[in-house]
Amino acid sequence: MSYSRFIAKRYLMARRASDNSSEDRSERRFVSTIVIIAAGGVALGVASLVVTLSILSGFEKTLTNNLLGFTSDVEVSSYGNHPLPDFPGTTKYLRKRVPEIQSMVPFVEREALLRSPHGIAGIILRGCPLADTTTLARKRIVRGKDFSAATSDTIPPVLISTGLAQELHVDTGKTVFAIRMNERLRSREDILANLRKFRVCGIYSTGMTQYDNAIVFTPLSAAQAFNGFSTTQVTGYNIKTASIVQANPVARKINAVLRYPYFARSVYDIYPTIFAWINLQKKPIPIILGLIILVATFNVISTLLLIVIEKTHSIGVLKTLGATMAGVARIFVTEGMTIAVVGTVVGDILAFVLCNLEAHYHFFKLRAEIYFMSSVPVSIEWQHYAIVSAIALVLAFAASFIPARIASRMQPLDALRFA
Repeated sequence: MSYSRFIAKRYLMARRASDNSSEDRSERRFVSTIVIIAAGGVALGVASLVVTLSILSGFEKTLTNNLLGFTSDVEVSSYGNHPLPDFPGTTKYLRKRVPEIQSMVPFVEREALLRSPHGIAGIILRGCPLADTTTLARKRIVRGKDFSAATSDTIPPVLISTGLAQELHVDTGKTVFAIRMNERLRSREDILANLRKFRVCGIYSTGMTQYDNAIVFTPLSAAQAFNGFSTTQVTGYNIKTASIVQANPVARKINAVLRYPYFARSVYDIYPTIFAWINLQKKPIPIILGLIILVATFNVISTLLLIVIEKTHSIGVLKTLGATMAGVARIFVTEGMTIAVVGTVVGDILAFVLCNLEAHYHFFKLRAEIYFMSSVPVSIEWQHYAIVSAIALVLAFAASFIPARIASRMQPLDALRFA
């Protein structure tokens, strides 16, 4: 133990043994109060930042996953929305030429009118293979069952959203009629020739109201028959890659390989406004990060300066007894880091509790038709806690040097005279 630390320890022991007056107790309470307030400020700053980052990350992940549940990383369709022939051969050829493709699922998609005895709605009828379980709607069935479990019925099944079910006043087991939209609908006979009966097998809800109320799902074979396609004709392919960041490069590579009439688009091309909105939310993060952490840093500086003023007499005594400038500075740096560590740990715990409560109980509701989700999403990631905690501790450590330097440069005579 260094001489200055020994002197400081003996002095503090002597003070604790002798400080019994009400004035000394009041001084200790004052110092304890401002330290708690400073630690609380750091905790609130850290918790606010972590919660903000968790919500922004939750928005991005939820929106991206929901969008990919309706389409895919890359969607291949045709110019003019004409049917694409020989999907087994195309699938084999494309997967050989573009090895980045992990899966390739065909679909048939056409506009139609869906009619019940109580209403009519314009929809997009999408046919999916029975084995394809990646579609988000097939994972979010709230009533009934998926059409893969309803193949024994002679009437083709459809999966509709809760919004469409309310609009058409239908439930599972009821029949609806779909009218194929084309330019030949000029007479009653044309309408009857383009009319097909379907049975509602299930009702789904993904929270993305605009898409839920527009898309109706049915087996691929039923969609092919409805549109007059052969068993090898489809309108497009949903392609999955190893990561969504590969979507744009893979789309460009597919366009170079397949050429006309095939047309590949990444999810970023299909939903540019939504991803622009997500990117816009990310831009204020550095500003928010800087401001909140700076507030917490100034809390540490102001607290330590108050302690320096309150303990001026003690600093003078320590330096009179032989404490060095480095020894005095170390005391206040340690005090500042203690405030920062306690505040950071409490803030991380507070943020973790709040995020978990929101993730499980969904206290804050959103309008699904605007935000594409019904509640505020949160994504709990250790990177958020690590980054925010590291920045808070580094800035607090740097901020502690200002009052520590002021305290260490005090002259013993001036300190005692001031006290």
